[in-house]
Amino acid sequence: MKTRRLVCLLLLFSPGPLLGAAAPAAPRKAAVWIYTDMSDKTIPGPNHMGTLNDPDDISAMAAYLLLADQFDTRGIVVASTHRAEHATTPDQAAWADGLIGAAFRAESPHLNRLLGGGFPADVRFTESGIKASGERYDPSRSYTSLQAHPTVRALFEEARREPAGGLINVLCWGPLTEPAILVNHAIATGNHEVLAKLRFIAHWTDSPLHQGTPEHPENVANCREDAAACAYLKRMARERRIDYHECGAIGQHGIVSGSPKGAAYFDGFKVSRLGRIFAEGKFVHHSVDHSDSATFWVLLGHWGVTLQHIPPDGTNSPPRELANEKIFKDWSRRIHDELLRRARAAAGIASDGAASGPKPKE
Repeated sequence: MKTRRLVCLLLLFSPGPLLGAAAPAAPRKAAVWIYTDMSDKTIPGPNHMGTLNDPDDISAMAAYLLLADQFDTRGIVVASTHRAEHATTPDQAAWADGLIGAAFRAESPHLNRLLGGGFPADVRFTESGIKASGERYDPSRSYTSLQAHPTVRALFEEARREPAGGLINVLCWGPLTEPAILVNHAIATGNHEVLAKLRFIAHWTDSPLHQGTPEHPENVANCREDAAACAYLKRMARERRIDYHECGAIGQHGIVSGSPKGAAYFDGFKVSRLGRIFAEGKFVHHSVDHSDSATFWVLLGHWGVTLQHIPPDGTNSPPRELANEKIFKDWSRRIHDELLRRARAAAGIASDGAASGPKPKE
């Protein structure tokens, strides 16, 4: 009898599920800040699409917002580009908000209801501080002040507010001017703890297989656009002063190349506003070009390529790029089917399947 009473007392005063202990905290979402050269594709320009900026980022942005429940979005900076014509173009944040932001605000209630919650009620866009000036990174300069760079300062302050041990993933979808200025400023002012809270994930600023060569992997558009900024960040990564994950061309030659083909498939996205923006942002060669999206699929950890496949020192060897291309190509159909499911959910159309998608062994 005494033994039984003792056991009952131990159970009564022991922490654990018998006393209704709190459930384990949900995994923390990856914090994300995006620098993109995205701009209104109706502005005419000299590129191969007849636009001022390649509209692939429009499709990538719609894809990101269809997955916004998976991320903690801290900031989205648009028109981070050096096009001289942009000096007099309308406010590109207002354009993005009126097109993409409005679609998201209208459809996030459907997404939350059908996909289990977690989508923010709103997203906000900020026009880049370099859009009007066309400024490029100056390697001879010490950027001790960010007064003239408000969209660099905004991320710096966000990182400074981040608690110790926190991490903000900076997705680089275009030239690297603003990330380079930020890193220069943090080092010049001794704010090394800020750099420890930033992780850079870049799309195609290096490729030994596509545009670039094994001898000159830097000879790619996003690196040539501001070669000094690109070289500086690569050097900081080699010296391990920053974490810089180089995706290379695996979004283009993995996710996009491996995608379903034809209007019949992609017309299915057009049931919702976000789905239509994704499908029509850049539809070429019978599929959607959203190659920059590789930078956020790698963050999710169970959709093929992960950050474990991409070293943090900025390197991207030919065997690694080829292997990661193949992984994403093999996963591409599942990635697009998940986006299609979410595009339908944005329209209030329920589908079978879990919101987090499949998790097969890699």
